[in-house]
Parts: sequence; structure tokens; C-alpha cells
Amino acid sequence: MRPQKLIMSAFGPYADTQVIDFRPLNERSFFLIHGPTGSGKTTILDAICFALYGETSGNERKSEQMRSHHTKTSLPTEVTFDFMLGQEAFRVFRSLKRERSDADKEEISYKTDKATLWKLTGIENDQVEGIVLASKWKKVTEMVEHLLGFESNQFRQVIVF
Repeated sequence: MRPQKLIMSAFGPYADTQVIDFRPLNERSFFLIHGPTGSGKTTILDAICFALYGETSGNERKSEQMRSHHTKTSLPTEVTFDFMLGQEAFRVFRSLKRERSDADKEEISYKTDKATLWKLTGIENDQVEGIVLASKWKKVTEMVEHLLGFESNQFRQVIVF
């Protein structure tokens, strides 16, 4: 799997939308995400795992806990991840739904909401979604497992660590 682009909104410590474009690294067979403590390395890995599997990269946090505490109430917690498998291109999207009380409009809990996996092979425009391969949280996870050949715990052991 070769990462292409990661878009995180209201995810982890990031209050706004952050875009990481991995495409300049396409000529590299290997690269390292590094930086000082607190610079967001784990959040990047969490976002990739969240997009692919609906889980974080470790057992310390649950996906429901990944909503930024610093964000505006109106900004949804979403992750979009574009990646390549050989010559095939894919995009996976997941978001957390916020439930609010009618009386005070404050967030009271999270529950999983949307998930979609697209095949993007042959599509040159980033704005075009491609062919939907799966939608719904569990179906996307199952399709990702099929495509990558790894379940979440195996992915974290082999790819992330």
C-alpha cells in the first residue's frame, strides 16, 4: 500500500482541516514519519487506521475519542485517505456523527456514521469520487481487509510498527 493523500477534519489535536500529500514520496520505496514528541506522528497513523478500519493505530484510544476538543461544533470529524495498491487507486472516507440534545445543542455522545470506499483507478481529478466499492461502516472495513489482506490488528503490527 502506498499512501497518496490524507485529509483530516476535527481529528485528534487538529481543530481544522489538515491535508498531507504523500504523492511527492511516490518515487521512494520507503519513508519515515518522524518529528519531536507531540508533533502529530501518532495522529497521522491514527487517521490512516481510522480511515481504513474505523479504529485507531493503538489500543489506547477508541475511534469515538478522536474528535478534536479544540474544533468548532459545526465542523464534522472526518478522514479521507487516498492510497494505491499496485496500479490500483482507492479512496476511503469515514466520519463520526455527533448527537446533540435539542435543549442546549451541546454534544452528548458520538456514534459511527458514514463510511465509503471508492476505486479511483483511471480518474485524474481529485474531486471525482470514482466507483463505490462499499458503503456502511462494517462493509467498508470488510472490503479493506479483503483488498489489503490484513485485519486491523495485523495491519497495526506489520505496517505501522
